[in-house]
Amino acid sequence: MKEIYKKIWELAKPYYEKGRPMDIDHIEWIMKEALIVSEKENIDDEILIPLAILHDVGYAEVPKDNPFNLDIRKAHMKAGAKIAKKILDKVKYPKDKTEKIVYYVSVHDNWAFGDDEYKRDKTLGAFKDLDFIWMTTPKGFPALMKILGKNKKEMIEYIESRPEEEGLALTTKTTKELFEKYLSDRKKELK
Repeated sequence: MKEIYKKIWELAKPYYEKGRPMDIDHIEWIMKEALIVSEKENIDDEILIPLAILHDVGYAEVPKDNPFNLDIRKAHMKAGAKIAKKILDKVKYPKDKTEKIVYYVSVHDNWAFGDDEYKRDKTLGAFKDLDFIWMTTPKGFPALMKILGKNKKEMIEYIESRPEEEGLALTTKTTKELFEKYLSDRKKELK
């Protein structure tokens, strides 16, 4: 991982320590996978990786509540955009890339409000996919089960219904394969 990404993570981590209990695991997983996706899908890692690192920093400054609550989602995106700008400015990140990343942080959960910009923007789409796939990972699955109050079987049904139900079809070949692998692993654990 590039040194600049490590610096961004160092500055972001204290915010995540104040955020949701699962956030550090979430960000560490998504950073690793975003590197792979950016390479395989020819996406600018200088946008995708900082977006992956910074997208949920705003949870440090919103009420501790269900992150699926739409008011909380809006508030964390707004707070996160301000924090992301502050962090990127501190590491002297290129202005044009900073603007794009801050914008993405400010809208990354807008799919929950019916916005389908991610369908027209490969970077935002790949990011949205990774953010969604987290709930199928070994650490994300139990964390989201707890938040949603579901057992393993109900959680798998919920995950399987979401992409179609919410118009959230996965946008890249790499993220589709990743999702299928993780979901298959969770299903095997049911047996």
